[in-house]
Parts: sequence; C-alpha cells; structure tokens
Amino acid sequence: MARYSFEAFTFAGKTEKGTIESESIKQAKQQLVAKNLVPIKVELEFSEGTQSTWQNFLNPQKSLSPKEIAIITKQLALLVKSGIAIDEAVGLISDEIGLKKHIKSILENIVSELRAGLPLSKAISAHPKSFGPFYQGVISAAEQSGKMGQVLTQLALFLEKRQALSQKAMGAMIYPMMLAGVSLMVILFLMTYVVPQIVKVFESTKQTLPLITQIVMAVSSFLTNWGLLLLVTLLALLLLVRKLLSDPKRKLSFDRFCLKIPTIGNLLLAFDTAKFAGTMSMLIEANVPILVALSHAKNTLSNSVLRQAIEQTEIRLKEGSTLFKALGAQGVFSPILIYLIRSGEASGKLAEMFKYGGENAELEAEQKTTIFTNLLEPILILVMGLLVLGIVMAVKQPILEMNSGIR
Repeated sequence: MARYSFEAFTFAGKTEKGTIESESIKQAKQQLVAKNLVPIKVELEFSEGTQSTWQNFLNPQKSLSPKEIAIITKQLALLVKSGIAIDEAVGLISDEIGLKKHIKSILENIVSELRAGLPLSKAISAHPKSFGPFYQGVISAAEQSGKMGQVLTQLALFLEKRQALSQKAMGAMIYPMMLAGVSLMVILFLMTYVVPQIVKVFESTKQTLPLITQIVMAVSSFLTNWGLLLLVTLLALLLLVRKLLSDPKRKLSFDRFCLKIPTIGNLLLAFDTAKFAGTMSMLIEANVPILVALSHAKNTLSNSVLRQAIEQTEIRLKEGSTLFKALGAQGVFSPILIYLIRSGEASGKLAEMFKYGGENAELEAEQKTTIFTNLLEPILILVMGLLVLGIVMAVKQPILEMNSGIR
C-alpha cells in the first residue's frame, strides 16, 4: 500500500487537497472519482514498508543515482529486446538478490503501476527525483514510436556516456579541490591558533608593529571572534542567491553571464552541447519527430540561455524554417554543430550528424576540462603560497626587529 497526495476539483468547482492510500495511481484516481472528486494531480508520497512521514523527515527517502538509473535502463533494454513484457522485466530486476532497499521499493511501486494498466512513462512519473522530465519524455517517445527496446538500448548508452563524462570532469577537479581545501585549513589554523599566540608576545613588548603585521592581527582577531557569524552569513548569502536564481529572468541573466566567462563559459557550453546532440541523435534514430525530439532534448540542458534558444528554434520550425537555419540563428551553439546539422538535413543522415556533433563536443569538453584544471592548479598554489608567505612575513618581521633592537 502506498500513500498519494492529491489535488482535485469537487462538483461544486472548489479545489480539495489531501492524501489517499492505494495500491497504484490508477486506483487512487478511481477512489477519488468514487468520492465525487475530479483528480487534477496525484503524486506518490511514500510506499508502506519504507518510511513513515516522520522517518522521511529525519531520513529522506533516497532517489536513484545516475549510475543506478543507467544500470537499470541497460538491464531493462536487454530484457525488453528479448521479448519480455515491461512489467515482467521491471519485476525481474526488482527481484534481484542484494538490491538496495530504496531501489527495490521504487521498482516494486513501478511494477504495481504497470500491472494496474499504466504505461511505463506514467508509472515512472511518480518518482520525479529519480526519473526526471527528460527520462520520462524519452520513454514516452519510445512508447509512441513502438521501438521501446531500441530506444532503451540507446538511452542506456547515452546515460553511461553522460555518467562517464561527469566522472571525468569530477575526477579532474578532485586534486584542485583537495589542494584548495587543505590550503584553506592551514591558513585558518594559522590565523585562528598560531597568530593569536604570537600576538600576546607582541603586545607585551609594546613595540610599533609593521603595517602587514597589524593587518594580519586584525584579520586573525576578526576570524577568532566573528568566524562563526561569518560562516552563517556566507550560508545565508548562498541561500539568498539560490532564492534569487529561482526567478527565471535572474536565472537567464546569470546563465548568460556564465557563458561569457573565459574558459568556464566554453566548458559549460561544450558539456551542454554534448548532452543535447547525443539526445537528438538517439531520438531521431528512433523516428521521433524533430519538434518532439527538441522538446525532450531541451530538458537535458542546464543553461537556461540554451533552453531559450531551443524554444525559439521550435517556433521557427513551426513557421517552416529548416533546423540548421533555426538553430543557427540563435547564435549560441558552435558553428561545427550547425554545419553538421546542415549536412545531415541535406543527406538525410541527421541522426548520424548529431552523433558526430555530440562526440566532437564531448571531446572538446574533455580537452577544455584538462586545460581548465591545468590553469587552476598553479593559480591555486600561487595564491595560497602568497597568503601563507604573507602570514609568515607578518610574524617574522617584528621578531627580526626585536632581535636587532636587542643587539
């Protein structure tokens, strides 16, 4: 038994919200209709046997990780291509020994929805944190095209490639992040523990201290007395920025600014281009219409400027423009991708050209990540080295002056 939150209209035209327990979304909707309610939205809250509401607050129910989704999709593709029905295939995966509890719970819920008569795209929509709009859209397109096995296979390969690309990017950033973290901890230790101890010695001598020493002492005193408040303030600022960026206009301006940042902007564009082109190749090869494919591929883009460009492209296509002209007019994607799209439209091999474009963007993303990290490492070392040197000089200079005065 699972609990669903619902929003429904009464026959009097009023809106009613609440929760209902049922075996599936379909049965939940039937129960609402039986109560003279017209369901607008029905969403899964939690499945019985997993967590209560209080437990869910203390220990939030886990969603599937990108790696887990890729593995499940690959298994599902193999089973469907072998002729096994969708509900049986998902059931076989959920019956695997050693499967994690949260994975088993989600898969079992999907099986119950499938056996209640819902299509896979609707069954997974009850778990939006695991299966986002992009995944739901691709599955919906596969159901419409009748090529579920083929699309699932391509989707599994796409998810694996995207996961590998993300891991490469994260792997390249591990060393700079560790370097920055360790350096920051050393500086904080010096400023909050070592410097205050030495300050007591300087205060007892009552000598005139150099400017750099006075600055370091002032910063040390501030961090010692107000460090916790500073941390809370920074966290509050991060939350405020996140709140501000929830506004579409501010998010659009921020994303446009990010694309203009040297090196970083090109890196972000390369990653998004790789995801977009790979998705388009997969959907077009499955005979999904261009407009539908663009709508789904748009959900893979993290930058709102690029998503807006796709929306404008959809409008131009509806007006009768070709894809390469409509997309090229936006001026955001690389000329190489636009040229490949033009060649694909002319030759009838658009899926293949998108595939080449995605592979080219992926290679470019890897190269730019390497360049970025190669630039970042020496900059971090230089900045942290100068900060430590400044602290050491601030402490050393008055000590040398004291020694020269004694002599």
